[in-house]
Amino acid sequence: MSNSFDTGMAPPSPSYNNASPPRQDIRITCPQQPISHALLTGCFGTLLKMAFYLFVFILLISLMYSMRSGSGLPGEVTERHFSGNEKARDKIAVISLDGVIYGGEETGFIKQIEKATDDDKVKAVVLRINSPGGTVSGSDYYHHKLLEFKKKRNIPIVVSMGAMAASGGYYLAVTGDEIFAEHSTLTGSIGVIMPNYDLSELCDKIGVKSAPITSGPLKELGSVTRKLTAEEQAVLESIVGDMFTRFKDIVCDGRPDLQNDPELLAKVTTGRVFLAQQALEMKLIDRIGYIDDAVERAASLAGLTIDNYHVVRYEQPKTLMETMIGLKADKIAGTDSHLTVAAELLNDIASPQMYYIYPRALPIRE
Repeated sequence: MSNSFDTGMAPPSPSYNNASPPRQDIRITCPQQPISHALLTGCFGTLLKMAFYLFVFILLISLMYSMRSGSGLPGEVTERHFSGNEKARDKIAVISLDGVIYGGEETGFIKQIEKATDDDKVKAVVLRINSPGGTVSGSDYYHHKLLEFKKKRNIPIVVSMGAMAASGGYYLAVTGDEIFAEHSTLTGSIGVIMPNYDLSELCDKIGVKSAPITSGPLKELGSVTRKLTAEEQAVLESIVGDMFTRFKDIVCDGRPDLQNDPELLAKVTTGRVFLAQQALEMKLIDRIGYIDDAVERAASLAGLTIDNYHVVRYEQPKTLMETMIGLKADKIAGTDSHLTVAAELLNDIASPQMYYIYPRALPIRE
């Protein structure tokens, strides 16, 4: 028999004497999900999806733009109507060289030459040059490819100079059958320059010392950490002299009037630049005129009349990134992006590099 009984009253509340309530652990368990799934959920996932849809939209717009403009794939040279009868079969092709020349087998300039070589509808070429020149090797390679083109196609080449066709730019111009320059064109600058930097005093100030181990006394030729010795100076001057002789030979091959006048040749090969009228008097060019005049002359040399040819200019379509942000990283010569110039500057400082270039166009001047 139980002794407990119900009084109808609630039992008294226990007293804790102001003590803290017992501690309770609260745990939240999240469902295990793959990382890829987690990335696609929440705010981050929404932003990621929006970015993807934006990219697809821009890609479609870019493709539509390329199709409407008649452009081909990035890196592929296409042609655009410039003047003349667009329905005519025969063409005059404008091959353009813009910017500093660094050379290379896959540049836009080489691709233009190749396109004109493969197109039997091209009956003449206008070589449009707007360049201060560039490296010796790059200029020489482009010159070689132009001569190769002339041998394969045997069609007229008329040169049209833009704002500048100096040094390496002129080196290429002499491959033309005739040379036109605009009134304000700067040309000439026939010569070679090898930048030389002496950082020895700077190295002394910052405590840098160079102690290379070499196999011979000239292995460190051109080092920027010390001054050139007399022997090194003579070696470099000899190389520059040989390249200068080649430059003059190239000029004489393309300009017989200069070859037959040694005194005049000496006047135009001092390294100075000339305006068009001076260049005409010095027999560096044949006529003063604009690109339209050069086109007309090319047509005349090829036996074409205005109604039976059209003029095309070669272009390289912009890449997707260039289309999106409105920039063109490299000009059609493929030679003068900021990264390329910076790389060449480092190359200049690290090792001897020769240029057929108008000196004021060098990234750093003395």
